[in-house]
Amino acid sequence: MAKRDEFRAPIIRTIAQRAGYRCSNQTCLRPTIGPDGADESASIGVAAHITAAAKGGPRYDPTLTAEERAAAENGIWLCQTCSRLVDVDVTSNSVDQLREWKTLAEMRAFLGIRGFAIVVSRSFQKLEDKMPGLFAEMRDDIAKAPFTREFIIVSKKLFYYGDSENPIFHYYFEDHDNLKPMLKVMQNYDAIIETTYNNTDRFEFTEDFAEYLLLPT
Repeated sequence: MAKRDEFRAPIIRTIAQRAGYRCSNQTCLRPTIGPDGADESASIGVAAHITAAAKGGPRYDPTLTAEERAAAENGIWLCQTCSRLVDVDVTSNSVDQLREWKTLAEMRAFLGIRGFAIVVSRSFQKLEDKMPGLFAEMRDDIAKAPFTREFIIVSKKLFYYGDSENPIFHYYFEDHDNLKPMLKVMQNYDAIIETTYNNTDRFEFTEDFAEYLLLPT
């Protein structure tokens, strides 16, 4: 097994404190420490490596030294859920994105203790440039049904029994390569919200995104 360049306890504390003990995922931002319901505290925070601690790990960078891999600059504070997600979906969670999250999290904490807040605004046009085919299909759908917000993603090999009283859109894996990773990026841009249930991948357009799709092109 490859040697892992783990963070030492003081480094973990620094990473957590600089993020204000909140998850650095800009669509999460949940507190990671608080009362446990009794007389103690509970923590769900993780000091995650931006580039992997060992060869073969997510986003591994062979140009870094062992000291650089174990430095606070290579760490990002995340909740346990987001820590797992960024490592299993590397395509949607690049080094550049994690460094952006880290920078924004530290800016948010810096301003927060001074009584200010930071609001992140993302460009749907920039997002559309990444996945024009999917956007074109979504734009056509919402133009035909401007009050519909929900959609599911499925295979064309399956048949979905929907509710005729509540129509939804359908997008198919066969029509779009990397459909799930693209939807993850759309979630990061606050374009959609995941509402999955009954083992069906279900989502909703946010109102801001729906208004963008309805703009004249």
